[in-house]
Amino acid sequence: MAAIRRDFHDLSAGGRAGASRMRADETGVFDLDASGFLHGQRRAVFEDALIVRQRSTARHAWIFLGLGALFFLGWLYRLMTMTWTANATLTALQFMPACAVFFLLAFRFGLENYQIRMRRKVTVMEYLSAPRGFWPR
Repeated sequence: MAAIRRDFHDLSAGGRAGASRMRADETGVFDLDASGFLHGQRRAVFEDALIVRQRSTARHAWIFLGLGALFFLGWLYRLMTMTWTANATLTALQFMPACAVFFLLAFRFGLENYQIRMRRKVTVMEYLSAPRGFWPR
Protein backbone atom coordinates (compact mmCIF):
# COMPACT_ATOMS: atom_id res chain seq x y z
CA MET A 1 0.00 0.00 0.00
CA ALA A 2 2.87 2.36 0.80
CA ALA A 3 4.44 1.75 -2.61
CA ILE A 4 1.15 2.52 -4.36
CA ARG A 5 0.76 5.67 -2.30
CA ARG A 6 4.34 6.76 -3.12
CA ASP A 7 3.86 6.07 -6.84
CA PHE A 8 0.58 8.00 -6.84
CA HIS A 9 2.22 10.91 -5.04
CA ASP A 10 5.15 10.93 -7.49
CA LEU A 11 2.84 10.87 -10.50
CA SER A 12 0.54 13.58 -9.14
CA ALA A 13 3.55 15.75 -8.17
CA GLY A 14 4.94 15.48 -11.69
CA GLY A 15 7.99 13.49 -10.62
CA ARG A 16 9.43 10.41 -12.27
CA ALA A 17 8.39 11.61 -15.70
CA GLY A 18 11.12 9.56 -17.34
CA ALA A 19 10.44 6.44 -15.29
CA SER A 20 9.80 3.32 -17.31
CA ARG A 21 6.34 1.86 -17.19
CA MET A 22 7.74 -1.52 -18.16
CA ARG A 23 7.79 -3.76 -15.11
CA ALA A 24 10.10 -6.72 -14.58
CA ASP A 25 10.14 -9.42 -11.94
CA GLU A 26 13.15 -10.17 -9.73
CA THR A 27 14.85 -12.21 -12.47
CA GLY A 28 14.59 -9.37 -15.01
CA VAL A 29 11.85 -10.98 -17.10
CA PHE A 30 9.16 -8.54 -18.23
CA ASP A 31 5.95 -8.80 -16.26
CA LEU A 32 3.49 -8.32 -19.10
CA ASP A 33 0.42 -8.39 -16.86
CA ALA A 34 1.71 -5.58 -14.60
CA SER A 35 3.02 -3.55 -17.52
CA GLY A 36 -0.25 -3.93 -19.38
CA PHE A 37 -2.10 -2.79 -16.26
CA LEU A 38 0.14 0.28 -15.99
CA HIS A 39 -0.60 1.11 -19.61
CA GLY A 40 -4.32 0.50 -19.12
CA GLN A 41 -4.43 -2.44 -21.53
CA ARG A 42 -5.18 -6.14 -21.41
CA ARG A 43 -2.22 -8.47 -21.77
CA ALA A 44 -3.04 -9.45 -25.38
CA VAL A 45 -3.38 -5.81 -26.45
CA PHE A 46 -0.15 -4.96 -24.65
CA GLU A 47 1.69 -7.82 -26.39
CA ASP A 48 0.45 -6.49 -29.73
CA ALA A 49 1.79 -3.06 -28.78
CA LEU A 50 5.15 -4.65 -27.94
CA ILE A 51 5.26 -6.27 -31.39
CA VAL A 52 4.61 -2.88 -32.99
CA ARG A 53 7.33 -1.34 -30.81
CA GLN A 54 9.73 -4.15 -31.78
CA ARG A 55 9.17 -3.42 -35.48
CA SER A 56 9.60 0.29 -34.83
CA THR A 57 12.90 -0.15 -32.98
CA ALA A 58 14.18 -2.44 -35.72
CA ARG A 59 13.29 0.12 -38.37
CA HIS A 60 14.96 2.92 -36.39
CA ALA A 61 18.07 0.83 -35.80
CA TRP A 62 18.47 0.05 -39.50
CA ILE A 63 17.83 3.68 -40.51
CA PHE A 64 20.42 5.03 -38.09
CA LEU A 65 22.91 2.33 -39.04
CA GLY A 66 22.46 3.26 -42.70
CA LEU A 67 22.83 6.96 -41.96
CA GLY A 68 25.93 6.31 -39.88
CA ALA A 69 27.49 4.24 -42.65
CA LEU A 70 26.56 6.82 -45.29
CA PHE A 71 28.00 9.71 -43.29
CA PHE A 72 31.11 7.71 -42.42
CA LEU A 73 31.74 6.79 -46.06
CA GLY A 74 31.18 10.40 -47.09
CA TRP A 75 33.60 11.50 -44.39
CA LEU A 76 36.23 8.99 -45.60
CA TYR A 77 35.79 10.14 -49.20
CA ARG A 78 36.21 13.75 -48.12
CA LEU A 79 39.36 12.86 -46.16
CA MET A 80 40.88 11.20 -49.21
CA THR A 81 40.07 14.02 -51.65
CA MET A 82 40.71 17.17 -49.60
CA THR A 83 43.83 19.25 -49.35
CA TRP A 84 45.20 19.10 -45.85
CA THR A 85 45.12 22.48 -44.15
CA ALA A 86 44.58 23.39 -40.52
CA ASN A 87 40.94 24.36 -41.11
CA ALA A 88 40.21 21.22 -43.12
CA THR A 89 41.72 19.04 -40.40
CA LEU A 90 39.67 20.80 -37.74
CA THR A 91 36.49 20.35 -39.79
CA ALA A 92 37.27 16.66 -40.32
CA LEU A 93 37.74 16.15 -36.59
CA GLN A 94 34.55 18.02 -35.78
CA PHE A 95 32.49 15.80 -38.09
CA MET A 96 33.48 12.54 -36.35
CA PRO A 97 30.97 12.97 -33.48
CA ALA A 98 28.13 13.29 -35.99
CA CYS A 99 28.98 9.85 -37.37
CA ALA A 100 29.32 8.45 -33.85
CA VAL A 101 25.87 9.73 -32.87
CA PHE A 102 24.20 7.80 -35.70
CA PHE A 103 26.01 4.59 -34.74
CA LEU A 104 25.17 5.06 -31.05
CA LEU A 105 21.50 5.61 -31.85
CA ALA A 106 21.51 2.48 -34.00
CA PHE A 107 23.06 0.58 -31.09
CA ARG A 108 20.50 1.96 -28.61
CA PHE A 109 17.55 0.96 -30.79
CA GLY A 110 19.14 -2.42 -31.49
CA LEU A 111 19.52 -3.06 -27.76
CA GLU A 112 15.93 -2.05 -27.10
CA ASN A 113 14.78 -4.31 -29.94
CA TYR A 114 16.75 -7.21 -28.47
CA GLN A 115 15.23 -6.63 -25.03
CA ILE A 116 11.73 -6.67 -26.49
CA ARG A 117 12.48 -9.87 -28.42
CA MET A 118 13.90 -11.59 -25.31
CA ARG A 119 11.10 -10.17 -23.12
CA ARG A 120 13.60 -9.35 -20.36
CA LYS A 121 16.14 -6.75 -19.30
CA VAL A 122 19.42 -7.40 -21.07
CA THR A 123 22.78 -5.86 -20.28
CA VAL A 124 24.95 -4.34 -22.98
CA MET A 125 27.53 -7.11 -22.64
CA GLU A 126 24.82 -9.78 -22.96
CA TYR A 127 23.60 -8.07 -26.12
CA LEU A 128 27.09 -7.82 -27.61
CA SER A 129 27.91 -11.44 -26.81
CA ALA A 130 24.64 -12.86 -28.14
CA PRO A 131 25.48 -15.95 -30.22
CA ARG A 132 22.70 -15.16 -32.68
CA GLY A 133 19.99 -12.58 -32.99
CA PHE A 134 22.26 -9.54 -32.60
CA TRP A 135 20.78 -7.77 -35.62
CA PRO A 136 17.39 -6.07 -35.13
CA ARG A 137 14.33 -7.69 -36.64
